[in-house]
Amino acid sequence: MKFSAMARGAAFVIMATLAAAIPHFASAQSNALAGTWNFVPDRSSFMPGPARYKSMTLTYSASGDMTLDGVDAEGKPVKLTYPAVTDGKPHAVSGIDAFDTVSWSKFSDTIATYAFLKRKSNVVLGSRSLSPDGNIMTFNEKTFDTNGKQTGTAVMTFAKPGFETASATAPKAPPPPVVVPTTTPDEDTGTAALGKGDADGAIAAFTLAIDKKDKIASPVYDHVMRGLAYSEKGMTEQAYADFDAAVMLKPEDKDARFRRGATRVLMKQYD
Repeated sequence: MKFSAMARGAAFVIMATLAAAIPHFASAQSNALAGTWNFVPDRSSFMPGPARYKSMTLTYSASGDMTLDGVDAEGKPVKLTYPAVTDGKPHAVSGIDAFDTVSWSKFSDTIATYAFLKRKSNVVLGSRSLSPDGNIMTFNEKTFDTNGKQTGTAVMTFAKPGFETASATAPKAPPPPVVVPTTTPDEDTGTAALGKGDADGAIAAFTLAIDKKDKIASPVYDHVMRGLAYSEKGMTEQAYADFDAAVMLKPEDKDARFRRGATRVLMKQYD
């Protein structure tokens, strides 16, 4: 699935000392998605075509695993299961030739980002958005070849059973697609670098994204991601400064607050 604007999604390693606390937050988000979702072809698009699936059912388990079960564009059956827990960590995937690792990160209460990798190279960058009423889920993705060249984009819409063509407020009209923030080239570069373990490259790219103040950029995301890169290098004070900046920009952002708090623990600022 796409990892374009969703590119904001490869948030990686937080702090090892707090690893035990992360599953609680990851499972809380997974539970909101638990259940079955049906693919909505009329509200999905693929560039280049044709559509990726003829039919598809998406199922989230309470633990956060995601299962796809349906028929692809060539009429071949598709059934695969892989981790979709938003803990920011890479998870190994077996039995799938297209990718061997996946990581998911929580961007907000309704948006998660993800990265699918093949031999440590991004093959998909994307985001998953949940509508305000919780009935429509949209995936936005960018796909790449093994040389890092973009090969396509996709917007895939899934709905809870009974909501494929209707919404609670307008029964005869489907709700509009969820609009997900796009990313800048610097943000995409930073996310890819972090996904490959290149903390220095990620810091440089997100610094450019912050300094340029591009209108489509997300300063909160940029500071959090640069903070993660600093954490990777053991530069705790610099990481704290970025997480603190993210909180100042968006005080209600729980993810930024959690990361800032985690860094304070490492700095022994217990009060």
